[in-house]
Amino acid sequence: MEFLLGYLSSTAFALIAALALDRLFGEPSRWHPLVGFGKWASYCRRLLQLPTEVKACHQRLNGVLAWGLAVIPFLIGLSLLLWLLPSWMEFIVGTLVLYGAIGWQSLRQHSLAIAEPLRHGWLDEAREAVGRIVSRDTDSLTEPEIAKAGIESVLENGSDAIFAPIFWFVVLGPVGALLYRLSNTLDAMWGYKTESLLHFGWCAARVDDVLNFIPARLVVLTYAVCGNFDCAMRCARRQGRGWKSPNAGPVMAAGAGALTVRLGGTAQYFGEAQRRPTLGEGAAPTVEHLDRSVGLIDKGVFVWAVLICILI
Repeated sequence: MEFLLGYLSSTAFALIAALALDRLFGEPSRWHPLVGFGKWASYCRRLLQLPTEVKACHQRLNGVLAWGLAVIPFLIGLSLLLWLLPSWMEFIVGTLVLYGAIGWQSLRQHSLAIAEPLRHGWLDEAREAVGRIVSRDTDSLTEPEIAKAGIESVLENGSDAIFAPIFWFVVLGPVGALLYRLSNTLDAMWGYKTESLLHFGWCAARVDDVLNFIPARLVVLTYAVCGNFDCAMRCARRQGRGWKSPNAGPVMAAGAGALTVRLGGTAQYFGEAQRRPTLGEGAAPTVEHLDRSVGLIDKGVFVWAVLICILI
């Protein structure tokens, strides 16, 4: 019992320490561990991906094997390290793992890089900045479209890059945070419905969906509590299901409702217009809404930190 209480207490302290490190230093500019993992994941893909003419079931099986080869050795290595280290070192390891898993300050910096030129009417710079964090075509985006793309990215990545890693850190400790971050990275690399990745990336996409299911619903509630509650919950319930992602849809709809702004709609991806459902209610997006979306994330992080410290 004492060990469990000590573990939970160290989890709360490690969370606060990791958040402080992230706000002070942001993501490492050099030698980021996810860069090395990305190279390892690319090697696993080259090793195991089959030609597209091979049966879908075989491609999926190799995708499962590639996911396991890419992720499981790191989880085993971290588990062994935590087992071998003295208990007082677990706090340091947990703090560093969570620090590497979250991207709170990075998300704020990317948002500021969009908002500042947008405030001055420098649309080319704003398009370039938003192009770094979204996959849609940005060359001809108007001012409201730039703001909309930035807000959507902030709301979705608030869940993926901040709240979900914290959730799995609380539930499974450092191994949980690492499992989530590596799985989410593989989804970003392999989880596309292109001809070459449709079946090979199936496992990466499904694992990410499963790991995000509960955190995403908690983020819906978080956005609602930190913004317009009734509008956020109504939009999440009515609009979230129509989005292409089962987790991003409710999160973005709730965020848009919390901010009382209209998101979604038609967007250009790789030269082709895609019609997306409308998310949220209220005004057309502006740079002020982009600033408020970051404030919504900040409030949510504060609420989570306080609740975690109180409850555990």
